[in-house]
Formats: sequence, structure tokens, C-alpha cells
Amino acid sequence: MLNDAPRFDAARAASIARDIYGIDVTVSPLPSERDQNFLLTDAAGHRRVLKISNAGEARAMLEAQQAVMAHVASRAPLCPRPMPTAKGEAMAEVSDETGRSHFVWVVSHLPGRPLGLVPHRSATLLEDFGRAIASLGCALADFDHPAVHRDFHWDLANARAVIDEYRSLVTDAELGRAIDTIVTRFDEHVRPVLGTLPRRTIHGDLNDYNVLVAGHVASPDGVHVSGIVDFGDMVESYGVADLAIAAAYMMLG
Repeated sequence: MLNDAPRFDAARAASIARDIYGIDVTVSPLPSERDQNFLLTDAAGHRRVLKISNAGEARAMLEAQQAVMAHVASRAPLCPRPMPTAKGEAMAEVSDETGRSHFVWVVSHLPGRPLGLVPHRSATLLEDFGRAIASLGCALADFDHPAVHRDFHWDLANARAVIDEYRSLVTDAELGRAIDTIVTRFDEHVRPVLGTLPRRTIHGDLNDYNVLVAGHVASPDGVHVSGIVDFGDMVESYGVADLAIAAAYMMLG
């Protein structure tokens, strides 16, 4: 899907905000992978985020993302809220210079910076992240949408099959032995109990750039989790997967 990623510049993003949302703003690009995000700031200092979807993204999945953000935000102050267009619609469509169509939508802005930019993760911050994951899980416990019931490559439930498919491509002997050891342990200890694990909608990508933090390491309260963004990898899967993914990213590096 990276080949279908949008490539709009800031000037076009500003015109989308003006023409579709009726707001005059200054625009700054935000990090993204298979879509585009822009920070919109109006004259009064109010901030919003414009999201321009990948050309290959299904509308149903975007509607699921909007629904889950509103659902979680109503239960825990963790997610941005979708905002309607000037016509009261959930999203709109725009075309790029090649004629490909992209959905655009706007969400409220959350304070903070990506956790990935915080070099020191204190025990207090990790505990707060754990609480945020638990709050997110509780909020998602009663959320469902047809679009999240999908066969998704990055679903941890598919991990064993994906390893089988690509294991032969690992030519480093030491790395290969490490993978085989982990797979053997998985087959012995985890696979037998997978059928007993609760399933629900999960975020699916709690990496340290989808988690926002606020505060300062020198302040009495330190740094705390202020938001969770990007539900593009959302899927119905094992509930524990969100915790596993978050823990893996906290150990990287």
C-alpha cells in the first residue's frame, strides 16, 4: 500500500481545510507511513489534524476508525474525536495529480509528543503506559465493527503462519536458530492455549510513535501518556496482543 500513499503538499492541505472544512489554517506535516497527516492551526491557535488516506484504503475501514475514536473518547480521554466537514459529512474525497482518489477527514488535536522521542522511559512512565493500555482495552471491550473482522497480515494471530512463509528467507544461521527456538517454545507453551484467550477489537499497533506523552522529566509528575492515535491496524484479535506489541516496542533498542 505504500505505493498508493498520498503525496499532497502543505498548500494543497490548506486548500482542503478551507474548501471542505471552512477553516483558514497554517499547515505543518506530521509523521505518517501509508497515509498523510497535517497539523492545522487557525488564527485563534486552535489545532486539528487533517488525515489524507492511502488510495488503497477502504471507506469501511476509515469509518471503523472514526467510530472507534468516538467510542474510546467517550469512555477514556485517550483518543482524538472525528470532526465533520462543513457540510456535516464524516469525510470527503479529493483527487491527486494522477487522478487517484483519497478520502480526507479531520480529528481533534491531542497535546503531547510521540513517546518515541522520549529517550528515557522511567518506571513511572511505563506504569502509566500500562494503565493507558488497560483503559484502552476496557473501552474497546464492547466495540465492534464489520471492518475489523479481516485477514490482516500484521495481526499477531497470523504470526505463526507468517513465520512459516518467510522463514526460508533468513540466511543468517545464528538468527535462524534464535527464530526456531522461539517458534518451538511458542508451539509448546502458547499454541495449546490460544483457543482460550479472549478476543476483541484491538488497536494493533501500539508502537512508540502512536503513543503521545506530555509533561517534563524534571516536573513533579514527570512524563505521562496523553493520547493514543492511528487505528489503521485495528483488527479483531487476541486482546492480549495490544499489551504484547507495546511491550515489544518498549524493549527495542
